[in-house]
Amino acid sequence: MAADDRHLTSSCGSYIKTEPSSPSSVIDTVSHHSPSASSDASGGYGITMNGHSNGLDSPPMFTAASLGGGACRKRYDDCSSSIMEDSPTKCEYMLNSIPKRLCLVCGDIASGYHYGVASCEACKAFFKRTIQGNIEYSCPATNECEITKRRRKSCQACRFMKCLKVGMLKEVTKIISHLLVAEPEKIYAMPDPTVPESDIKALTTLCDLADRELVVIIGWAKHIPGFSNLSLGDQMSLLQSAWMEILILGIVFRSLPYEDELVYAEDYIMDEEHSRLTGLLDLYVSILQLVRRYKKLKVEKEEFVTLKAIALANSDSMHIEDLEAVQKLQDALHEALQDYEASQHQDDPRRAGKLLMTLPLLRQTATKAVQHFYSIKLQGKVPMHKLFLEMLEAKV
Repeated sequence: MAADDRHLTSSCGSYIKTEPSSPSSVIDTVSHHSPSASSDASGGYGITMNGHSNGLDSPPMFTAASLGGGACRKRYDDCSSSIMEDSPTKCEYMLNSIPKRLCLVCGDIASGYHYGVASCEACKAFFKRTIQGNIEYSCPATNECEITKRRRKSCQACRFMKCLKVGMLKEVTKIISHLLVAEPEKIYAMPDPTVPESDIKALTTLCDLADRELVVIIGWAKHIPGFSNLSLGDQMSLLQSAWMEILILGIVFRSLPYEDELVYAEDYIMDEEHSRLTGLLDLYVSILQLVRRYKKLKVEKEEFVTLKAIALANSDSMHIEDLEAVQKLQDALHEALQDYEASQHQDDPRRAGKLLMTLPLLRQTATKAVQHFYSIKLQGKVPMHKLFLEMLEAKV
């Protein structure tokens, strides 16, 4: 592809890289699960689910769809056909005419969604300083100063009022507190002591655990600030895409205090030998690699709960109905993590990035786990509950 074509393609809007989707399936109301499951998860999700890709990147804030796919395509065609016969000036003019999202506070170019609103870096930083410092301003005039890109520094009181008026939320800074409260109770495997130990018993225990945790995860997700604002279809798209990553993150965090052991539940711990006998050695090695990375980072619970929510929101499924709303949720969660690191780890300005860089390995490990348990399902030797089966099949 020529350099000009690459430039034009990227200018006309991003696309979402996806993999082939799986057949649709339906989750019925779950009634067969452990009492430890959240009651919030028992209903409201009996809806059609579509298969999803395993892509890593977040949905872009500006997509061809949001700009009008046909118009963007036409601009590209016009520019491509004129490259050889015209100067690039016409193309640049047409591409520059694509509308950009503006900061709702001052009208400058927005860099993303910050505190729930499309805003620029300057207004984001101003709002952050104000709420973190609990600063009170007073207007020297009549509290009606015009806030524009050029005049945004002229009156801090009116600028802050404008931030609140357009919908910037102080609560975004409290996301991690909400996530800590929403964190589920400890889970127990409770394997049948009368059944002799075997690979089938171990796999049955793990599948039962996964099924029960799925119910808990659905209830947990509904308590993430902003998640319930998404359509039911998008909520299920995100859950269907990231459920295994969330399960594995839970195993990883529970295993941090241990040495070379994986804590699947408070009463169910597997070492290397047990994993080998069960046929899970490859998965054991992969999860242990994640455990060691988080140990090295000395990850804290606040970081863990935020990463878990980010993993849920970080889906680029082609079946997302409202990309803008999902992007808004992603931005709020990323911002919460960055704010936490800025206040708690000032000596390591790259810590948020280091934590986020663990997510690709998490995604790879989740893919490996799904493939492994799907092969177990095909063998037909291990009983699996309906919810676990349907979520598993949707990922393959």
